[in-house]
Amino acid sequence: MWPELEAELLVARDLNSRSRPGDALLRFQGVLDRLRVMDLADLEPGDHERWAEGVVRSLTGEAVAVHAVEDALDKPLAILEDAESRARTAPPAVAARLGAVVEGARGLLLQRSGRLADAMAAFDRVLEDPGVLNGRDLATVLLNRGATAIELGRLDAALEDFDVCHEQAVRAGTPSIASLALHNTGFVRYALGDLPGALRAMEAARAVDPERADGLLDIGRGAVLYEAGLLEDAERVLTQAISRMVGPGRAPHRAEAEYFRARCLMALHRWDEARTVAAFVRQYYAGVGHPQRAAIARVAELEAILLPVRRGESPVPDDARHRAEQAIEAAEAGDEVDPLLGQHPGLAARFVAAHWYLLADDVEAARTVLDNLPDGMTDAPLTTRIQQQTVLAQIAFAAGDRTAGIAAVSLGLGLLADHRVGLGSVESVTAAAAHGVDLQRTDVAAAVRTGRPDALFEAVERGRATFAGVGGAATPDDPAVRALVTEARGLVVRARTLTNRESAPERAHLFERSGNLLATARERAWHRTGADKAAAEERPATVADVRRVLGTRDDGAVVANYLVLDGVLRCVRLDADGARTVELGPRADVAERVLRARADLGVCANDLVPTALRAAAQRSLTRNLDALDKLLAIPLEADGSLYVVGRDPLVGVPWTALPSRRGKRTTMRSYVARGRAPAQPGEGHRLLAAHGPGVTLGASEVRAVGDTWPGATVLTGPAATTTAVREALATHDIVHLATHGRHDADNPLFASVDLADGPLFAHELDGTRLPGSVVILSACEVGGSSQVVGGEVLGLTSVLLRLGARAVVAAVAPLSDAVAARVMPRFHAHLRATDDPEAALAAALADEPEPAPLVCFGSLEGLER
Repeated sequence: MWPELEAELLVARDLNSRSRPGDALLRFQGVLDRLRVMDLADLEPGDHERWAEGVVRSLTGEAVAVHAVEDALDKPLAILEDAESRARTAPPAVAARLGAVVEGARGLLLQRSGRLADAMAAFDRVLEDPGVLNGRDLATVLLNRGATAIELGRLDAALEDFDVCHEQAVRAGTPSIASLALHNTGFVRYALGDLPGALRAMEAARAVDPERADGLLDIGRGAVLYEAGLLEDAERVLTQAISRMVGPGRAPHRAEAEYFRARCLMALHRWDEARTVAAFVRQYYAGVGHPQRAAIARVAELEAILLPVRRGESPVPDDARHRAEQAIEAAEAGDEVDPLLGQHPGLAARFVAAHWYLLADDVEAARTVLDNLPDGMTDAPLTTRIQQQTVLAQIAFAAGDRTAGIAAVSLGLGLLADHRVGLGSVESVTAAAAHGVDLQRTDVAAAVRTGRPDALFEAVERGRATFAGVGGAATPDDPAVRALVTEARGLVVRARTLTNRESAPERAHLFERSGNLLATARERAWHRTGADKAAAEERPATVADVRRVLGTRDDGAVVANYLVLDGVLRCVRLDADGARTVELGPRADVAERVLRARADLGVCANDLVPTALRAAAQRSLTRNLDALDKLLAIPLEADGSLYVVGRDPLVGVPWTALPSRRGKRTTMRSYVARGRAPAQPGEGHRLLAAHGPGVTLGASEVRAVGDTWPGATVLTGPAATTTAVREALATHDIVHLATHGRHDADNPLFASVDLADGPLFAHELDGTRLPGSVVILSACEVGGSSQVVGGEVLGLTSVLLRLGARAVVAAVAPLSDAVAARVMPRFHAHLRATDDPEAALAAALADEPEPAPLVCFGSLEGLER
């Protein structure tokens, strides 16, 4: 009898811990029903102890389950009073332990109801004599006390509790508790700003308890991904978690997940959804009597109303001042509750109020709001501290105090730069830019209002340089990641051998499996921390810096720094004599012409297209290139070298094919980078040329390229492997790849070039330091890039540049094998003579009869770090 009842009780407890209180409740009540009909007079002393243990544990479990299902505290506390009285009358051998179990359950209920100080006091009373508890009970109390410490902002104490909890849970053989301890450790690391450490801990939590299906482990992971700027990933993770949180007792976890999802939706500009979700969270927490979380959700709701107005997507309402007053009321309510997860609702609501006052043109009211901030910024999340600097900058600029405005912007960007140094992957650094969007926009909009081109240039570069480079990346040394990528590559190769119609389902399955493996490898890269702070530092270029460099030249070089603000494309044109701003018109016009030119180039590069259709595409291409030339290049009046700086859609323009740029040095990059050394012609360069499968003239192309350079290494056929090329990129200063390539717009780090053993992915290069290389990607459209959330550019070319390449020559649209085979030997002949990739490409294309979408990606020479 006893083994059966104790097993049933253990199942019920596990159901409670796995967020299935409805199921647990039925089992607890079933055990109690069987225990209550027993006659205690017939029990031996040992059986009496087991009976008392069963009753008290069932009652405490029932109380926790009832609270989760009914979201009310009175009834569960009454059940605990019954449990407590039975613990007091239990046999002496178990009375102390059972009393501690009841007190621990009371602490949990108080914590879940927002009574954090009372909950902490209850846990502390239990842990005054931890020896009375068994391993599982001790681990449970430590887990819950640590969770309460997080909510109170006592992060060091929380880490200590979770470490001991994990140790006790492993000893007790309870993976569900061990997993939650690791997950919560990750949450603390997130609150401390160590996002890679947080993600590692949360990955370990999933490995300890892989069968957990309640979505609980994904709440913290979603929050960390949000803070890291990986917004789409965070929203996806949280949405999946919420889909598992249906049924009795899941509402508390769902509300927590929905709160973080609302934050993601705001950052993704899905304003209406964010407002609806935040309102749901506020109403839930208000209904269950949790004022801290209700106050924070109210602030999120107010932000979702504000943001589209602040970003110019909705008109400023007539009642802006009233909305500011609503935010002040929310702030005052938030001041009455404790901070939660490091977030002080009174702080965040005041930022919202200040924004509304600025929209109402009341700068002094906005300033007054921020002059009366309560304490709490020290331990606030990064996003909150950035928000503070954004508001301070807006107030200063609105008051005409440009010095104070720039100081606030610089302080905010400095916080983001410090955050960036701790990140060890290109994608993590890039994603972090999502939290700087409002700050950068504030800086740039204020610079536009000055009418000074130098102010605009420097405002743009302040923001862009913050997320340039690779952070403090270390070379990845995770064999598990290498294994994932290798397996994914093999699946792609197998899929591409299946060409008949009957094999389509299997081919799709193989590609899906490959994508899943690559997604896992991608997530593992987020776990890497920065290792080299000095290498991660990027100083933004100034007008004085650039003009000093341009003044040493005699080629009339121009730096053209393009930006988009409120849908309008502008350019700051800078040469040795000065700077001016050129307004170029709607961004949409350029984007449309880029798409048309790309489509035309695709038709022209396809030898299978009928002659008449190709001729029509060539005429259309001529029209579109002429139009882009008139929109982008001719207004600059640049007769010599042109250094183009910009993001989407500028990165997709075939600059060397524009009529006014034929035969002229032209370079493209997303920011004005420092550290590129001037050309050094000579015989000391090491070349590797590799030919991938399927390129008709690729073998002859790489042999011709190899003949140009003494001592060149040429790989063709089975020798041209991904390993050989990856190693060559780290050791050769000129690398030429005549391969087919792909740019994945949805996952730009999965851009790839095809080699003998399959695709070499951009992701695999992350962390590799390149020796100032010139990399030539003689491949179809592998020069493509995607603009990710936050405005940063990602693709194979940008990854190579971030990793240290001096220049990358690549096609931004389809390129025919015949054109590549004609152009590349000429390019290398000039490159060997000049060590100047822009000049070499201009010379190689000068007499090419067909427009070629090859672009040199690089930066201005001579800007010192």
